[in-house]
Amino acid sequence: MRYPVPSEVLKHAREADKQSLAKLADTMKTVASVLSKQERAVETDPEMAERYLSAVGTPLAADILAYYARPWTQEPPSFLHPDAETLWTIDEALASLEAFETDNPEPVLRSPIGLLRDDLQATWTYLKRQDHIVAWVGDIGVGKTTALTHAVGLLVGDGRSGRKPAFPVGSGRVTVCETAVKASPTFGVLVDPEDDDEVARLTRDMVASLKPDSGGLGPSAEVARVLRNMSGMKDVPVVINDEPVMQDPIKDLLESGLGVDETTDRLIAAMNLAERRERQVILPEGSEDGLSWVSKRVSAINNGTDPRFTLPKRITVLMPSSRLSADGQQLQVIDTRGVEGLTQRKDLIDHDQERRTLMVLCTKFADAPAPTVQRLLQDSVDAYSGAVERRRKCILVLPRGDEALDVPGMDADVATRLLGYAIRRKDIEQALVKAGLPTTPAYFFDARNDDPDKIWATLRGQITQMRAVYGERATRAAAGVAHLRENPHDVLAEQARRDVSVELDAVLNMADRLGDSLRPAYQNLVDQMAIGHHSSIAASIARRGEWSAFDFAEILGQGVRIDANARTQREAMRLELKIEELENRWSNVISVRQTLESLRTKLADSRQGFLTSARTIGREAYADLLSGQSEIWALTADRYGRGAGYKRDVAADWRKWFIETPEAADTATAISERLVEAWRWWVIEALRSSAQTAPDA
Repeated sequence: MRYPVPSEVLKHAREADKQSLAKLADTMKTVASVLSKQERAVETDPEMAERYLSAVGTPLAADILAYYARPWTQEPPSFLHPDAETLWTIDEALASLEAFETDNPEPVLRSPIGLLRDDLQATWTYLKRQDHIVAWVGDIGVGKTTALTHAVGLLVGDGRSGRKPAFPVGSGRVTVCETAVKASPTFGVLVDPEDDDEVARLTRDMVASLKPDSGGLGPSAEVARVLRNMSGMKDVPVVINDEPVMQDPIKDLLESGLGVDETTDRLIAAMNLAERRERQVILPEGSEDGLSWVSKRVSAINNGTDPRFTLPKRITVLMPSSRLSADGQQLQVIDTRGVEGLTQRKDLIDHDQERRTLMVLCTKFADAPAPTVQRLLQDSVDAYSGAVERRRKCILVLPRGDEALDVPGMDADVATRLLGYAIRRKDIEQALVKAGLPTTPAYFFDARNDDPDKIWATLRGQITQMRAVYGERATRAAAGVAHLRENPHDVLAEQARRDVSVELDAVLNMADRLGDSLRPAYQNLVDQMAIGHHSSIAASIARRGEWSAFDFAEILGQGVRIDANARTQREAMRLELKIEELENRWSNVISVRQTLESLRTKLADSRQGFLTSARTIGREAYADLLSGQSEIWALTADRYGRGAGYKRDVAADWRKWFIETPEAADTATAISERLVEAWRWWVIEALRSSAQTAPDA
């Protein structure tokens, strides 16, 4: 054996045969305590692993010995890795390709070799890792946090109604920030905090929003709750004229004549931020029930009642969990902040474009697929993220009570919940077709009645499908290597490649241009203003666009990406059709067909890189532009609280400003120029380099 073996693999071999440590130690002429210590180690050296497995002596142990004795060119994945054999196929193919390249230095073979190597290395990188994110997304109050905690097993007993979620839940506006759950040997809570300056800014916004003439502009209700608890400024019940009313101590300070700044200073001082420096707490082993402890800690941090922690930006829960590490997957679950109209938030865009993330789009039973779910799917289409096609999105319908038994439009009562689910699933499929949206898997989960193991197994199964996309790609590339080795001097293939190179080069020359802008980036901002909540828009304007719930630069950057996608669709289609035409023409020359299939993949990947770059270019350029524009910020900030039609008027002001302001026009021109260069570098030159068959081609 050439490589160390993970100790868990050795333990797996022993336990599969139901051998005791004592029996195995006797066979190895050692003591059980030595083997027990070895099994707790991370890995075992090759010599000791070979002794151990030989002593186990089962066919499984022999398979493990043979696996680690293979001539791997890279460090082998664990024998227990779910894609171990696919990774071996990739490793073999890379070694074979390297040997073939050494023996066949002809320039005509550089293109197929390079494309196959890129395919194999990309699939190795993706499949070797076993970690994935499962991001739960949905409207405020849709019930995703409750569903998530039941699915993951984050439940505690309350002594009255059985088990309840360990996370704070309610009818909405409960979770103050994104919350993640990760598998760990012990229980713990990690907190990424807001810095003191941001806490001070949010506190001032909250105080200012309580002035009679403020129009109510301030931080979200969730954040305001935390700030009040941190400062001890919660509303208190009092009795006036025999009627209970809630008295606001912050309003009392303002009404007493204290200014906004002075009141803010008092709240900040009361928060004692210098003492709120804790970033993590770990449960001492055996001290108390882990889930109850997590529930209390997360609730306190989420509500601002733990004096050790400041306002959280992100909370991560650590817990032992077989559900998060089953099937060889290492999953992190993220409970995103509830969606309030706007779907083009930075965190949601990042999840949409991250290839290791499964987005679970939650919707109520009655309105599935909800408008928010449809917008999230449309966002993927508009930005060409490939999330749906690569199985990275699913719809999760969350029935409540007897909803599944009372499906609208049925002549008679539905006999079972499963039948209700089937009827609703068909409605969802038809709604997606009608909206022109891609087919997306729809699952159902009633947290009170359905088996959480079943929905969790379903979601893990979809992650397996995500990985299978790369497994199939690896299989095709490995087959391409085998064929290339068997037919290195195929004259027809050489001529075919030259023809392919010449024709593709001609099309690339034609595609080396971008058309005029089809949808200005500001149109995306205007559209999102129609969707976004007025308070989020006002809060962002008050901060010159820097507000996570409605980030101007992020939305404009996404607008640039959407426009870049539209501007390049014709040229990308021209390239794809040419590749398809060449595939059909040379279908009988397998090596050339393999090259063209790889070029098709290269085109899709390169275009994704270009569109990601377009978003970055737009976001940075517009952030610079807007930072120096005080007049439009002041104009639109002044509109808040002045009657109906706020979003319509502010959107009109911004549209006019983008159309009439010279600096805005100059920025759009500069972005367009950068997009031309990005398109050329990411797509045209990348494909031209891959398609070349000789240095002078």
